[in-house]
Amino acid sequence: MADREPVNVVPEAGRKRVTLRNLLTGAEQDLLVDAVVTENATQPLDEVYFELKAASVNHGQYDQQALVDGRLVLPELNPEGQFKLLRIGDAVAHRGLHAALYDALRFSLPA
Repeated sequence: MADREPVNVVPEAGRKRVTLRNLLTGAEQDLLVDAVVTENATQPLDEVYFELKAASVNHGQYDQQALVDGRLVLPELNPEGQFKLLRIGDAVAHRGLHAALYDALRFSLPA
């Protein structure tokens, strides 16, 4: 569950009730589990992305279905934008290097 983070763990009847929060939507979910194992990496390093977003041509957005189809389509939302911006790796969520490299590979498709 790489897109969720634990926000609360309490004992319940010899097990543990875990509250998980979705990193993208903020929605919370309770699960009753036998054990809790966490990976304690860094928080997303997204400050630079958000600082640059307004000055970009595409405001950091892309067409997700086009990417699934093997094409990179960036909407032109800011005609005065100075560059194209994409959010990858640790700017998205704390993940391993392999995920950042995979993001970069997907976004290197011809636009």
